[in-house]
Amino acid sequence: MIYIFTGNGKGKTTAAIGVGIRAVGAGRSVLMVQFMKVKEISSEYRVLDRLKGFTLVSFGRKGFFLPEEELNKNPELLEKGFKPFTKIDFQLAEEGVEYVKNSLLAEEHQLYILDELCVALHYKLIEKTLVESMLEEYKDRADFVITGRYCPDWLCSKADLITEMKDIKHPFSKGEYGRKGIDF
Repeated sequence: MIYIFTGNGKGKTTAAIGVGIRAVGAGRSVLMVQFMKVKEISSEYRVLDRLKGFTLVSFGRKGFFLPEEELNKNPELLEKGFKPFTKIDFQLAEEGVEYVKNSLLAEEHQLYILDELCVALHYKLIEKTLVESMLEEYKDRADFVITGRYCPDWLCSKADLITEMKDIKHPFSKGEYGRKGIDF
C-alpha cells in the first residue's frame, strides 16, 4: 500500500516515523530514506539508529536549498540562509532512489518511508518516471509511506491513504524557529 502525509502543516515526518515504529513493533523491517535532509540535524535519528529493525539513511546536504528561480522571486529567503540547488542536490536525490531500488530488489524491508520525496519531486530533483516505475513494480510487495509538501496529483492518484497536514498557526510565521527536541 502507499500512504502519503502531505500539506503545509507540521507533523508529516513525525507521523511517518510513528508508522515505522508501529511496523517494527509488529516484527516488520523498516527503511527510512530522507531526501533533502541530513539525519544528524534531527534529534529522532539518535533513537531510530538504535531501534532494531529500523534503518535510517539520508541523501541531502546540511542547510536549506531551493531552485535559484524561487530564490530570485523571494530574496528574503536568501537572508534566512537558503541557498540555490547545485548539481550535488540532483545527484543525492537520484542516489536516494537507487538506494531504495536496491533494497527493494534485495527484499530487505517490508516498509519504506520516503521522507520529503514529494518536495524532491516538486523541485524536479528526481525524475517522475524513476519513482513511478519503482512504486508500480513494488507496491504489491512492500508498503510505502511518502512525505512532503506539494504531493503531485499523479502520486495522489496511486495512494491508498492520504493525510494532509494543515498549517493553522505556527511560531515560524512570527520569526521563531523550532525548538530542539520538539521540532527537530
